[in-house]
This record gives sequence, structure tokens and C-alpha cells, in this order.
Amino acid sequence: METFNKLSMAGKVVLGGTIAFLIVSIFNWQEVDVGVAEAGRSMWAGWGTLAGILAIAILAWEVLRLANVNVNLPISATMATAILAILLALATILKVLVDNEFRTFWAWLGLLLALVIAAAAFMRMQEGGESFADMRRSVSSAASGAASRTRTAVDRGDTPPSTSTTDDTSDDRTT
Repeated sequence: METFNKLSMAGKVVLGGTIAFLIVSIFNWQEVDVGVAEAGRSMWAGWGTLAGILAIAILAWEVLRLANVNVNLPISATMATAILAILLALATILKVLVDNEFRTFWAWLGLLLALVIAAAAFMRMQEGGESFADMRRSVSSAASGAASRTRTAVDRGDTPPSTSTTDDTSDDRTT
């Protein structure tokens, strides 16, 4: 609990909002009632599946951060959260726009939560003094570094492991 209390307000909103989003995703986002029967579908169809996977990724990422697990990325932890949150908002918007018939309250609440999560993640990134320009520079420098390492490996004649020319089809076991 002490670690949770150390989170900024924006961090708490990202974490709590993501948990709430996953709970809301279980309810019917589209529903039709024809009097004698009703049918519905939760968020977990079409674009909603991507939104759900992104929400799980945000939750896992935030839990890793709370557990003080250090993951080396070319961008900061708050930038990673912001990217995932923006993708979550986009996938949720697409879900609501594409499945535009028979929407329920839960679809609108899920959309609102996704937008709140994205806004909180962006505010959290700004609290750390970072911006989207910093994100672009970080990703660009990481990509150029990876490209230069690849060129160096090719120039030296290193063979990537996936293109090995050794024949491993022989069976060394005795019968």
C-alpha cells in the first residue's frame, strides 16, 4: 500500500481507471431486446479485443513499475504508459464507432474511461518533464542505434542465428 501511495494522482488514475475499464469491458457494450429474448455482446469482439489487450498491458506495466522491476526501454516508463494509453483510447474509439448499433451505457462508460486513462497518462508524462517531442527523439535514436548495430554486424560478416548454415538434422543418440 505504501508503494501505491507514492504514485502521483495521475498514476493512481491510470491504474484505477485501467482496472475499472477491464471490469466495464465484461458487460454488454451492444445489446438488443426483442421482447421475449435479448442478446448482447461485451467489448471483447473486434477492435474491443485489441483494447482489452492494451488495457491488460497497461495494468501489467504499472504493476511492474510498482514492484520496482527495471525494464530497459529506449523510452521512459511514463512514455511507455502514455503510448499504451493513447493506443487504448484509439482502439476503444474504433470499437464504439465500428460497432455503432445497439450501444449500451457500458460502451459509453468504457469510452470515457479510456479517454480519462489517456489524459492521465499524458499528464503523468508531463509531470516528469517529458513531451511527445522527447518521445519521438527517444524512439528515433533507439531505431538509429539498432540500425547501426545491424550494419556493423553485417559489415563484420556476422551471421544472424536465424540464418545459420549448420545441419542439425543428424541424430546423435545411440540405439
